[in-house]
Amino acid sequence: MLVGAHELRFWKVQSIGNHFPLIHLADFTGDLSTLAQTMCREHFGIGGDGLLAVGMEGSDLRLRMFNPDGTEDFCGNGIRCAARFAFDQGMVGESFNILHLDRTVPVTVEGTLIKTIIGTASYAPKDVPTSIAGELFDETIFAGRDAAWSVVLSGSALSTGSTHVVLPVGSLPDDDGFRTISSRIEVDPRFPQRTSVIWAARDGDALKLRIWERGVGETFGCGTGSSAAAVDWMRRRKRGGRIEVKNPGGTVWVTADTWSSPITLEGEATTVFQGDFPI
Repeated sequence: MLVGAHELRFWKVQSIGNHFPLIHLADFTGDLSTLAQTMCREHFGIGGDGLLAVGMEGSDLRLRMFNPDGTEDFCGNGIRCAARFAFDQGMVGESFNILHLDRTVPVTVEGTLIKTIIGTASYAPKDVPTSIAGELFDETIFAGRDAAWSVVLSGSALSTGSTHVVLPVGSLPDDDGFRTISSRIEVDPRFPQRTSVIWAARDGDALKLRIWERGVGETFGCGTGSSAAAVDWMRRRKRGGRIEVKNPGGTVWVTADTWSSPITLEGEATTVFQGDFPI
């Protein structure tokens, strides 16, 4: 609800460290892109990896998500946070759909665990999107050097609702390499809408990630990025299954019969606090 003439009620939500201010769509009639840039500013706003805005459309929950730079996006952890919030607020039952961009996402709440079916992955250039003619699957993604290093990295570009480059590596990079290389790949001309960069290393039977999100920078968690890393692992090994994916902020599980099958994403989410934001 609107509190007074110049305050907007919000809730701060998070899943595996991916954190967002969340508002009701009905409470704000202005430009959500500009609001996201204001609310997500560290130190001067609430801070967050994006803004979530929710509302009911019949029996379904509508979700819109905007990155801190104001671009609208598809967000796996945002879906889970919105689901947790809507269920806790009594807006929905244990099974419902979330309408997010052009996808209908089935959701099931099982205690603290939230299961979402986010659709299928695509390597098709028009879906990623990329400016090249063919798929980028296990191809050279980056070749460069700096004062202290020279590296050639192979990987894949795919969409799991949002654009990702997955870089399978033997071990996760140090801070300098991670920031320098990831920021360059994000704005590579092959990715006209920019791309997130997911570094993925084996950790026993699990995958361990380091995440650079387009429009954000380094984040503690990414649901669509976890899905992309798991799907790419499945495609390389020509198998499906259930994969534990360790983000810096926590763990999710990704399940698919094959890499091209519908993806089930499982994890937890919580509401951290609520307040009123001046607008």
